[in-house]
Amino acid sequence: MHMQQFLITAACLATTTLAIPLDGRDSSTSPANAKVTLAEAFTSGAGNKNPKSTTNTGVGKGSDTYKCYYGGWQSFPPSSKWVSFEAMWNKSITYLKESCASTGAFGSGDSQTQIDDMYNSILTVASASFVDPRFIFATILQESSGCVNIDTSTNPDPSQPDNPGLMQSVGGAKFVGNSASASAQASSIHQMIVDGTQGTTQGDGLVQCINQFGNIYEAARCYNSGEVDKSNLNDAEGATASYVNDIANRMTGWLNAEQTGSFDLNQVKTMISHLNIRGSSGDPEGQMGVIFIVNTNSATIHYPDYELYVFT
Repeated sequence: MHMQQFLITAACLATTTLAIPLDGRDSSTSPANAKVTLAEAFTSGAGNKNPKSTTNTGVGKGSDTYKCYYGGWQSFPPSSKWVSFEAMWNKSITYLKESCASTGAFGSGDSQTQIDDMYNSILTVASASFVDPRFIFATILQESSGCVNIDTSTNPDPSQPDNPGLMQSVGGAKFVGNSASASAQASSIHQMIVDGTQGTTQGDGLVQCINQFGNIYEAARCYNSGEVDKSNLNDAEGATASYVNDIANRMTGWLNAEQTGSFDLNQVKTMISHLNIRGSSGDPEGQMGVIFIVNTNSATIHYPDYELYVFT
């Protein structure tokens, strides 16, 4: 029996990164006054015609832990498991004040005035767009760590727009700078959130992705990658593999905890089937049987310290 050894890296282990500029997020609709209109979005929680209702509704503060999800969007936490916007926001204030330190952007973090402007703009744009404010804020944290001075992601294709601002939008506005007037800074923060949420003339925002897919998880993959594998939302399509997992965990209270967790056995089998691992070099077309060995005989595959042994 010939044995091959594989070290499988869970998709949800990738660290938070800025959105990779992709051609796939082209503008499909005019962003002017864009709103969520798809009926199923209001059932899934992606759409909300009364966003301020989310400020104190939810499952409390949630837990600053990280769990790995796999498969289609229904395998991810439903809206009944999301924390309230107020809880998500309040636990992030200290984080926002230090948000620029790890991004290479100017300064250590946001000022209290900038933080207040961001809060107000999220709720204002949520009311205008019918996008749940928790999803907007989760995307801001994911794309820029909430650093208003975040650098613009340069598209390697000079014919395509760059990704600036709090939500790394497609060809949208970047921050006007700390030296600008208070009113100019507030307007700039608002516009960055408009561009990421309602889209720009050069590319889609959260609204367009929600109207296409009807839930925040496929919409998140759409926003990050442009393309969506509905059966495997950890398929990065050339972007950030952990993106949808990160959004899911932010919606349930994650902020600083280490990105660790576990797959159950069925999730791992599904993951392996997507890898399409075939037979050994002597039997390239043969389908291999799979045996999972983790420490002793645990039924749960823990990462990052596991190995997958594949036997022919």
